Amino acid sequence: MSFYIRIWQACDITNIAKHLLIVGDVTADCVNCRELGIDYAKTKICPKCSTEFHFIASRHTGAMDGGRGATVKRIKDRRPDLTFIDYEDYKQITGKQQARDFFK
Repeated sequence: MSFYIRIWQACDITNIAKHLLIVGDVTADCVNCRELGIDYAKTKICPKCSTEFHFIASRHTGAMDGGRGATVKRIKDRRPDLTFIDYEDYKQITGKQQARDFFK
């Protein structure tokens, strides 16, 4: 039986941001160009900026639908080709980078 578990790995956050699709309630957003309303289950390339998606994250914690694992499973069932990343980790790292860039 398979389960989803977080695995920490050193990654280039700039590369992730260029190829990240963030899932909302029904549709997703391209982080690279901020295009909204993307059908994450079918779209492999951003319709606006032609970015190829390699990563996916969800804004939802999964508290209402059986936990984080259920959210990850639902998304990965629809997009097994994408690497799922933790949205909170992404927000925290990019927030720190933006603060450093602002004060330079």
